[in-house]
Amino acid sequence: MTTTDGARSADEWRRYLAEYSADVLRVTDDDDLAGISDAHRLLGWLGFDGADAEHLTALEQRLCIPLPPSYRTFLTVSDGWLNLGPFMWIMRTAAEVHWLRDAEPHLWDIFGQYPELLESSLADRVLLVSREGDAQYWLLDSGDISRDGEWAAYIWASWYPGLGERHASFAALVDSERACFEALRGRSA
Repeated sequence: MTTTDGARSADEWRRYLAEYSADVLRVTDDDDLAGISDAHRLLGWLGFDGADAEHLTALEQRLCIPLPPSYRTFLTVSDGWLNLGPFMWIMRTAAEVHWLRDAEPHLWDIFGQYPELLESSLADRVLLVSREGDAQYWLLDSGDISRDGEWAAYIWASWYPGLGERHASFAALVDSERACFEALRGRSA
């Protein structure tokens, strides 16, 4: 596994996600994979068909900003995902991705209760890319963009106040969660 702060090509994402899928399916108890279909198990792929250019362009037009490269390429490989981290069960599709304030207004209200987040206006500029997890949400910060177009990525969870660790990109967040998965589940050779 290669850790990266920046973009991955579609081929790199495919290889990375295929390996990650195989690891998850190999070491995770069936009870913890209840949402995984027989087709996903048979294919050994926890993803879906990728989003086409038309859907990605529509998403960027709706958001009024280009997506960060690592996240955009991820969506071309798989439009959504299952079990991307030990506590993240379903990622949003391109059609479901929205600003936090629009996607989940009740979460935005809770998010806004943290003074440090209000002062930074972070609550107004984060994109919600996750759909279902164990009281955690994956956010991309459109106000913290690197020279290569990557947005800072965070996990916001009920089990710690404020935001979690800042990641340089969506790819770096996925890498971190994969490392967490491997530490919690152990990696079988």
